[in-house]
Amino acid sequence: MAETELGKVAGYVCYGHTPCTDGTYDLYWIATDPTLHGKGAGQALTRAVEEAVKAAHGRMVLIETASKDSYVNTRNFYLRAGYTEVARVPDFYATGDDRVIYAKKV
Repeated sequence: MAETELGKVAGYVCYGHTPCTDGTYDLYWIATDPTLHGKGAGQALTRAVEEAVKAAHGRMVLIETASKDSYVNTRNFYLRAGYTEVARVPDFYATGDDRVIYAKKV
């Protein structure tokens, strides 16, 4: 969880070890207060996950999201954080809405 200097919750993140892997982790959810978008809370949460994964001797973080237009800011956020698109499953969520998978070695 990230907090503002006033103690207000700025966002939260949920991640975990990917079963049956050696050091791979999934970042399941990252959410920030919309009024704080662009102010670094999301990047801080992402870096915190990466540091926690490193501390647990993890080696990779995977993130998945949708390809529909309303997720363009989300996909750009992951790219700015240093993640690379490594896979795409066409029509996964719905026709025309692919599953997009990003990865980063930590």
